[in-house]
Amino acid sequence: MKLKDGIVTNSIDGESFAVATGKAAKSFNGLIKNNPTAAYIFELLKTEQTEDSIVAAMLKKYDADEAVIRADVQELITLLKSKNLIED
Repeated sequence: MKLKDGIVTNSIDGESFAVATGKAAKSFNGLIKNNPTAAYIFELLKTEQTEDSIVAAMLKKYDADEAVIRADVQELITLLKSKNLIED
């Protein structure tokens, strides 16, 4: 899975955002403000990923329990799929 074409991420004054542009804006018209963890996942999703590859990358970056990380990753992926922002 990865972010759909047209999902653009940026950081302004230390705040991370994602916005849909072009064709992607037809299915999602809004702005997503990301915390640092979500911003990292968005960066990972710019290339093809699996849930397991995201969890593995998160485990390397953060000192947290795998079950907690996996639950957070699943929650964000579910949200992104519901908003039609990622393709399988």
